[in-house]
Amino acid sequence: MNWKTVKLEIMETGVAVLTLNRPETMNSVNDQVCLDVQAACKEASGNDAVKVMVITGAGKGWSSGGDISMLASIKDPISAKETYDASGELVTAIYEMKKPVIAALNGVVAGASVAACMACDLIIASEKARMGFTFMQLAFCPDSGASHFLIQKVGYHKALELLWFGRIIDADEAEKLGLLNKVVPHEECLPEAIRWAEKLALQPLMAVGLDKRLLREAWKNDYYQQTELEAMYQVLTWSSDDFKEGCKAFAEKRKPVFKNR
Repeated sequence: MNWKTVKLEIMETGVAVLTLNRPETMNSVNDQVCLDVQAACKEASGNDAVKVMVITGAGKGWSSGGDISMLASIKDPISAKETYDASGELVTAIYEMKKPVIAALNGVVAGASVAACMACDLIIASEKARMGFTFMQLAFCPDSGASHFLIQKVGYHKALELLWFGRIIDADEAEKLGLLNKVVPHEECLPEAIRWAEKLALQPLMAVGLDKRLLREAWKNDYYQQTELEAMYQVLTWSSDDFKEGCKAFAEKRKPVFKNR
């Protein structure tokens, strides 16, 4: 697990911490970052010891977005399409993780990396965190799914405000807008994200994974489709050993011990 631009630490508690590791460029995204993040996500997905993944950034920021020197060196539309496809594949690798993913937003996140951050399931932010929807400053449109996530989280009118005026918002405003879950003192950002991850790792992970899938489907399903999907997933969880353990623990007035089967 030796990658050039990321580090992956797997803890005994079942939490994997993925660190974007280009602090000299505020963890900006280049082709190597795209490849390394995909490889790390694949490693975490296939490792049974990993229950939950946390993503953070080395140094002062989470990620400043696309490496400006790389973007400026693009020579033709074909190369441009390849570059933006690579960025999209990075975000897709995070979004398609079946295991829970928590962002520990330790500083600035901007540009395409905002999409990577919003692709995570939960976001814990430092009080020093900033979210920059700064595409307009480069005469760019959003990419890598940023518009998809943004309009779901804040609605059409606020999304356009953020994009058209290239707003950089602080952690408190981002929390009020529903862009993240919790703001904590700066030094508590990664520890708090790990605490959330460790708590989640003790939950019945079949139900956790199905909840994630349910909410993803709820965006496109109507009421009838969604209730049918809920019923199917309830049958799946009802047939699990963890459901039986949950019922038994409730009757015995003790904490359940789930074994994820």
